[in-house]
Amino acid sequence: MKRYLPFIAITLLAAVSAAFVIWAHLSRPEVFTSPGGSSAVAGKVCLIPIGEVPKADVAFAAAVLEADFGRDVVIADSLPLQEEYYYEERDQYSAAGFLKYVEANAPREAYRVVGLTAADITIRDLNFLFGMGRCPGRCAVMSTYRLGFYCSTEYRRRLRFAKLTVHEMGHTFGLLHCRRRTCIMKFAEGYVAVDFQRLAMCERCEEHFCGVAAVDREARRARLEAMLKKYGLWQEVGEAAGLTPPPAPADLTPEETEAG
Repeated sequence: MKRYLPFIAITLLAAVSAAFVIWAHLSRPEVFTSPGGSSAVAGKVCLIPIGEVPKADVAFAAAVLEADFGRDVVIADSLPLQEEYYYEERDQYSAAGFLKYVEANAPREAYRVVGLTAADITIRDLNFLFGMGRCPGRCAVMSTYRLGFYCSTEYRRRLRFAKLTVHEMGHTFGLLHCRRRTCIMKFAEGYVAVDFQRLAMCERCEEHFCGVAAVDREARRARLEAMLKKYGLWQEVGEAAGLTPPPAPADLTPEETEAG
């Protein structure tokens, strides 16, 4: 009997390990359940709502993402809000936690994966965040919670939404925060800063983005223009000027104008 003990021990260990793997797989939320499975998002952008998100906001985010990349957007099943990411003392959720949540549920074949929530998000040393993107990476998370704050019209809110989307997706291609005040990649230190930014990237950021993403810049601008006109935002953005890269300030050296 003793000579079988090692074999029995190995068998039991293997059974326990297999059971753990099965449990972990079953306990992991499956977000993409459309026909065709995750293969249906191959080469596409996957948009994942987190919690209850208005359908109009999901549709608008999809429209901006399509314009930004020229790729189809697939909307996945929503993920439930998770209490483990909730800061009870602040009544907010962890942006970093949500980003990890999206990454854990991102279809492997997707080109980019974006989590969209109506919940208020933050990190410990800031009052709030509009969004967070992995830099570089495939995933980002965005919150619509504060987009309507200090905002007189739905048009202004949607324009902020568009800027947020382009900004966070820029991070996924390795773009850090730019120092040009009107570049869309400038860190938004509040509502006024967001409204001051153009939807456009500066020349340096746009060149990097279009090169890494293999996107034709003129075709991209044309798609963004069509999207803005469809939603009545063309005048709100400043018409053609809103999509024109902001000039580099004359008092900055080339080193100082680099994204940083």
